[in-house]
Amino acid sequence: MKTPLQKLLAAAGLAALPALAMADNFPERPIELIVTYEAGSGADVMGRLIARLMSGHLPNGQQVVVVNRPGGGGTIGMTALTRAEPDGYTFAYTTSSPVTIQPHYGRTTFSIEDLAPIAKVIEVPAALNVHRDSPIENFEQWLEFVRANPRSFTYATTGGTGSGTHLVTEELAEALEVEIRHVPFEGDANSAAALSGGQLMGTMQMPNMHRGGDVRPILFMTSIKPPHPDYADIPTTTELGIPAVADFFAGFFAPAGTPPERIAVLEAALEAAMQEDDIVNFLNNAQFPIVFAGAEEFGEIVAETSTLNRAMLVRLGLIAD
Repeated sequence: MKTPLQKLLAAAGLAALPALAMADNFPERPIELIVTYEAGSGADVMGRLIARLMSGHLPNGQQVVVVNRPGGGGTIGMTALTRAEPDGYTFAYTTSSPVTIQPHYGRTTFSIEDLAPIAKVIEVPAALNVHRDSPIENFEQWLEFVRANPRSFTYATTGGTGSGTHLVTEELAEALEVEIRHVPFEGDANSAAALSGGQLMGTMQMPNMHRGGDVRPILFMTSIKPPHPDYADIPTTTELGIPAVADFFAGFFAPAGTPPERIAVLEAALEAAMQEDDIVNFLNNAQFPIVFAGAEEFGEIVAETSTLNRAMLVRLGLIAD
């Protein structure tokens, strides 16, 4: 029976690499995983769970040791990653913003060319939302309202100005030729309070109706949505043919120049870990659809997302062309 590594390599046309990987005997010592957010955060919990289960699928029984490198919206950890030896013994778990947005501001020492994608493991489903008591009940009513009332619809986003949620919502407005107004807020708690208090008309974030919350989606701007039945009838921009689709991924990266056979070993271990019951149950409880993309596909996702984000940052005047 073929191992997950052999299956991946064969599918990629790299059938000669299993012998190379075995001769290389990688890994021969524990591997360090940089989690780019603080201990106890959602990203940290997920990263540690994956690391623990991934260890059981690595050759030679080697362990994955987690090191938190928080700060700079994830960029401090990614900076540390790009300064590590590209030998497969250091990789990182992060989200989309530090990779596809922050480098465009010119405040990081790295770009996506300094990274070797290994695997995407999560995509956060996010939607344009209104309060559950809003008279706007669906996307059609929202579109009618914003066309009749330019700049009257106010919304906040997870991450604030220049975040991925802000950029894709402005892409939506641009595609539909409507004018809406972004209102920056510090933190989701403050924007949620403003939505409940009527100071805002909407938000762009993951809705919480499945937890009995007040944030009701009218349109998902990700290609996926939570599997809960509360969201079954809520359309996505993809379904409606609207060219405004975001990919708020979380995934793993190595430094550029890491040998491809070692990337393949890490990718295979991650793919196997993501099929473990502990992770499947965790994601189901969090209402995150099961998502996995290997190194090649993930690299394409990163490149496309980065290009789209840069173009919108320029159009919004947040960076120079």
